[in-house]
Amino acid sequence: MIQFRKNTKYQIQTPTGFKNFSGMRKTTKSKVVQIMFSNNKYLEASEDHRFIIKGKETLAKDLYEGQELLPNIFIVKLTTQNKHSILYDLTDVGDDSLYIADGIVSHNCDFLTSGDTVIEPELLSFYEETFVQDPIEKRGVDGNLWIWEGVDYQKSYMIIADVSRGDSTDYSTFHIFDIESCTQVGEYKGKLSPKEFGNVLVGVATEFNDALLVIENANIGWSTIEQVIARGYKNLYYSSRSETETVESYMAKFERDKLVPGFTMSLKTRPLVIAKLTEYIREKSVTIKSKRTLAELRVFVWKNGKPQAQVGYNDDLVMPLAIALYVRDTAVRMRQQGMDLTRAQMNSLVSLNQRQDTPVFNVAPIRNNPYLMKTQHGDEDLSWLLG
Repeated sequence: MIQFRKNTKYQIQTPTGFKNFSGMRKTTKSKVVQIMFSNNKYLEASEDHRFIIKGKETLAKDLYEGQELLPNIFIVKLTTQNKHSILYDLTDVGDDSLYIADGIVSHNCDFLTSGDTVIEPELLSFYEETFVQDPIEKRGVDGNLWIWEGVDYQKSYMIIADVSRGDSTDYSTFHIFDIESCTQVGEYKGKLSPKEFGNVLVGVATEFNDALLVIENANIGWSTIEQVIARGYKNLYYSSRSETETVESYMAKFERDKLVPGFTMSLKTRPLVIAKLTEYIREKSVTIKSKRTLAELRVFVWKNGKPQAQVGYNDDLVMPLAIALYVRDTAVRMRQQGMDLTRAQMNSLVSLNQRQDTPVFNVAPIRNNPYLMKTQHGDEDLSWLLG
């Protein structure tokens, strides 16, 4: 439970003088770090509370006994307790978010410095303690593609991508999800041109059992979508022009003039997408294994009524995660309903096929290398893009 009290009267001491702060937030933590200093001062903080030591940020959980925080001020005792404790954080402490308490320079937690966090900090701590783990494989020159589970050809997968706008702080990203269990099995965050990104998406999607490929079609996203279409990938997600998800709108994929390739984020769909993200995380119905994703969720805040990354950070992994959960509960469900509606017809076709001993449809051959692309100079292996 988080409670907030607004401040209009007091100031707080910071390294650059006294500054205004918007208020104080009371939270309850299930695990705390208790610190006793050599000057007989005592402090209790969450594990992710940040201290400034010799100009560098250090998490409370990484402190150690005997460490010097300030000249001649040492940690004489440090313990971590699994207990419910009430803690307090200041909000909007100037531009640098630093403040001084009992002579110790502290840094507010990221998710408290610029308004209310979209996801409750306690839930994010639960995810970090329960699900986050190191990937079993890192691909690419810089290890940007993280894999937690190998492909299982008995499962259905979904890949959701956000294409970089091209500025220096922006990244192209995608998540790989096991649709049935709603488990993150892979994640990419890196810098590729839109065309190269499209080639990588086709390769990874083909590798993961011809995954449903969902690409946000805003702005530069069209360049990536065009490359995916040029590669002939068949399981690309299409959005309804009406923005209304129904069985009929999904089945209209066979009439492409009624649909738009990619996922369309609009004023209508954005709040629905964010609501689905908060719903899944609150109910702990999604398994998130990436510390990169959790780090972005911690700085995903409400600003002027709009959910977005805190200033100086990005939400490149957050938005495709939210889209993944929304698509799973809409388009994927509609696809299943549409399949149910046509199952009887397909069964009758199979029966007819058996009677006539003539195939009604052909099975496409399996491609051994999903990263192979036909060019004017012959086949080119694009797996080098991932190292």
